[in-house]
Amino acid sequence: MAEQILKDPYNFDFLTVTAAAREREIERGLLTHLRDLLLELGRGFSFVGSQVPVTVDEQTFYIDLLFYHVRLHRYFVFELLCGRPHKAERF
Repeated sequence: MAEQILKDPYNFDFLTVTAAAREREIERGLLTHLRDLLLELGRGFSFVGSQVPVTVDEQTFYIDLLFYHVRLHRYFVFELLCGRPHKAERF
């Protein structure tokens, strides 16, 4: 089921960051181009925030980029990672 909800990686070449860019630099680049990104995502998306805190079991996590689709009434969470993602832990 997790594979079904994940989309292929996006190409962020328009950010003009170096290959060794850190997550923070990518995030800043995306925020700089947020208007273009929203237009690319399509109609109905609104930007909620960056580094939005979410607390689960008394542990705080931060969502890199959070969007809301006003027609679908759904949140879209973007987790920015550099390099290969880690294997998901089983609970």
